[in-house]
Amino acid sequence: MNATLTEIEDGLMGGLATIDVFSKTSGMSVAGIRSSPKACALFNILCERITEALKKSQLPVPDFVYQTLLRLGDEGNVMIIVVDLTDKYRMGMAVDCVKAPLGILVSVVLPDAIPRLRNSLK
Repeated sequence: MNATLTEIEDGLMGGLATIDVFSKTSGMSVAGIRSSPKACALFNILCERITEALKKSQLPVPDFVYQTLLRLGDEGNVMIIVVDLTDKYRMGMAVDCVKAPLGILVSVVLPDAIPRLRNSLK
């Protein structure tokens, strides 16, 4: 799992602020780079609240939303990504959008890393 997280960091060319794989129930990190217990807890709450809001909105969104991408800040320079990996674990990361190639993140890095992280958690 740590090797996969390191490959994610390398693929983002200095744009990764933090990344953690954490428990959905406790918010505790099981692996990470520049781990932040507060970020894990906040990423967990964020994902739960977005899922709750989507259900209440009755928008035609699948019940199981496995990936959340949010751009934050006045310039949209920070992206928060939360991915459901299994029924027990999530991955949360913060990315500097100025440094990180977002096309590579969405098209190459995440599609490659997510299945490998899921396999690591089995």
